[in-house]
Amino acid sequence: MSAAHPVADVAVVIPVFNSGTDAIGAIRSVQAQTVQAREIVVVDDGSTDGSAAAIAAAVDASTPPVRIVRVPNGGAASARNTAILQTSARYLAFLDSDDRWLPDKLARQLSILEARPEVGMVGTRTTMKATLVDRRIDSMGPEMRISARAQLFKNFFQTSTVLVRRSVLDDVGLFPAGQRYAEEGDLFLRIAAHSQCILLNEALVDYAGGKGGFGVAGLSSNIWRMERGELANIHRAWRRADCTLAVYALATVFSLLKFMRRVLLRHLPANA
Repeated sequence: MSAAHPVADVAVVIPVFNSGTDAIGAIRSVQAQTVQAREIVVVDDGSTDGSAAAIAAAVDASTPPVRIVRVPNGGAASARNTAILQTSARYLAFLDSDDRWLPDKLARQLSILEARPEVGMVGTRTTMKATLVDRRIDSMGPEMRISARAQLFKNFFQTSTVLVRRSVLDDVGLFPAGQRYAEEGDLFLRIAAHSQCILLNEALVDYAGGKGGFGVAGLSSNIWRMERGELANIHRAWRRADCTLAVYALATVFSLLKFMRRVLLRHLPANA
């Protein structure tokens, strides 16, 4: 590795389930960073298509080193937790197998975390198809501080964008292992209630080639289960006293209204 690519104490966690080919592309995007991670931890979440072997063959002796951990299928949250517990890196980043980082992503985030100890997590924008709220964010300056209250009404952080301090995870805990839908929202709410969270207002992650978000593909295409996960996240925030009863009720109603809108939008083309 050249002096032009310094190494930071970052572990990048990539869960994989029957997506070895996609994961190789994700790994290459980490290796192309202007600031290199210390290691990449790939968790093969019970794949049945030889994903682990394909990844191992493609990244043999690569830099940063790629460690492959095989576990029985338990979902992305459980897979990510396994990787977190198997590394001692100061910072943790997450990357889904079908996403890609732009080369300056880690450098931009590390510049904030290393200069501002009060910040616990930094996320970025993505190439995801913009919503009305996203278009408003476009004009809000180079970065935004996301409060726990704001996070209750909109998940501002896509999992592949975040870089978080290990010390924050030590305090707030890991992903909810038994939750398979909207599980990242629960963790990000806990982090936002604990520390300052910053959203960089620039797209530094290619989100599955620019596909739409909630309700388009993968797990998020099951919008009712995603909605149940989101409602559970809001409820737990209230139980932890991270919001008042009034805010909890408002956030719940708002979430249900968003869900109804998504359902209508899904059916409009068929009825047009």
